[in-house]
Amino acid sequence: MSTPPPDQPFVLDQSHLRRARNLARESGRTVIAELERLHDGTPAELVRQLARLFGMAPIDLAGMRSLQPAIELLPVLMARRWGCLLLREADGALLGVLADPFDPDLQLWLNGQARGTVLMRLCSNLDLQTYLGQLSERRRNSPGPSVPAPSSLLSAPPQQTLKPLPLQISPEAELSGIALDATRDLLRRAMRR
Repeated sequence: MSTPPPDQPFVLDQSHLRRARNLARESGRTVIAELERLHDGTPAELVRQLARLFGMAPIDLAGMRSLQPAIELLPVLMARRWGCLLLREADGALLGVLADPFDPDLQLWLNGQARGTVLMRLCSNLDLQTYLGQLSERRRNSPGPSVPAPSSLLSAPPQQTLKPLPLQISPEAELSGIALDATRDLLRRAMRR
């Protein structure tokens, strides 16, 4: 693979995707993880290019903070476990936010959690994990079951390093997760054939 001259921006093309898929097969990591490793630009640039490639709109941390989390449909612990999020716009429309557009099973599962079709948005893994970490922390520190206002999340510094929280998942959610793992495994095997 040839690298672009320093004055030209990284442009995601089919050769990059092929290389990332091959590296993912060899390493056992995800395609998106390999693309992030190969990409020499900013995470926001990679998200914009992937969003355009997959027909999704990109969203960043500020955009996620401006919307209401739909935790009644997708609890924070499940969102952290599966690396996705449901957000509600002011008009009530649901958005599905994820960092890995190469996982169609996750998109289907997210639509199922929303009990209908949602508009998918693509963000960087760092933005998603930062948002979910701040949301988890805020929920843990809140006295009642109320959902924090999106503006209350704005007070946290964006560069703050968050430690991963231990997952405490109910038995019902654990069974749902096991079923999703098994389904994903079967679909991946079928897609490889």
